[in-house]
Amino acid sequence: MSPCSPTFRAGASRPASFLACALALLTACGGKDEVKPDMTPRLGTLELPTSHRTSDAEPTDAARVEITPAALFVDGEQVLALENAKIPVAERSGYDLPKLKAKLGGKRVAALSVYAAVPYATLARVMHTALSAGVHELAFKVRKPNSTSQTGWLIIKKSHFVKSPESGEFEAGELVPWDVFGKAWDESLAACQMSSRSDCGYKPMAKAEGGQLDMMLRVRGSGLALRFRQAGVEKPVADAGTDAGKEAGKLAAKGKDKKKKKRTEMLDGIKAAPVAEEVPPEPSTEHVFTLRTDQATADPSPISGIVKPVCSGITCPVVLDAEGISMSIHVLSLLGAAFPDGTTSPTVAWVLPPKDG
Repeated sequence: MSPCSPTFRAGASRPASFLACALALLTACGGKDEVKPDMTPRLGTLELPTSHRTSDAEPTDAARVEITPAALFVDGEQVLALENAKIPVAERSGYDLPKLKAKLGGKRVAALSVYAAVPYATLARVMHTALSAGVHELAFKVRKPNSTSQTGWLIIKKSHFVKSPESGEFEAGELVPWDVFGKAWDESLAACQMSSRSDCGYKPMAKAEGGQLDMMLRVRGSGLALRFRQAGVEKPVADAGTDAGKEAGKLAAKGKDKKKKKRTEMLDGIKAAPVAEEVPPEPSTEHVFTLRTDQATADPSPISGIVKPVCSGITCPVVLDAEGISMSIHVLSLLGAAFPDGTTSPTVAWVLPPKDG
């Protein structure tokens, strides 16, 4: 019988307070404290990816997801074990992880702490599962470049997955005009040329106009790429049955479109060679900047300088394509360098890695 029971046997001493009563209950009735998950961070500061975007507000009421080389945790509880930082095949259902999905139901934000060397294939499956479970925001705990103690958050408020880097599948109205890049082209090129570890391409002789901007960030091995491409403009094709179509076909076969005009004879009886009229250069519809991965964490980063003139003050939709074996640090560092503190968070279309990754 409990020592706090009203029918406690006569003559026995009663606890003098509620606290004493509770302690007596635990002792006399064999009660035990509830075991709570260990919420102590499993990743040290130096194990986090580095990013030039760290000032986003720390999320509240979020599912705390930790990805270590050995296991995946949610709110301090291990959900599944990993095999060398990879998701075991038995734990997969398409691109989703059923055990993780069951833990994320009802959460709008997933706060992710990711071991820097975890492959993108693992991170992508976790993110895909979170989004399919109803999560709206992905918040990544990151470390400031050149710091051993300062951490912060990189938050992507809107994102989705696509199967191919050639189509971001953005909603109507999300794409920005191609001319936004056209106006910033020279400034972006100059920012890239400030780095000696970059292939910046060449200044265009002419710039295409109209359409939308198709922007992509890519990770390949130890290299990064930023592609700006014109989209949504169809090139007119002449009907092959018309005279114009036949002429266009002839010119295409020759590989040039030049008209000839007569030159004045310099000597009597000797005809001057015909001179081709100058033809305006073909307008450029794409520019690709390629850099080494260490340029994403350089301070300042040339990547920030390339993107800032284009996406300053606006929400840029961007496709992010990475190999499944790419390290998470390279993916998140590239994203943070492209959209550093002080810029608007982008809308991201994550490209799905191969299912066997």
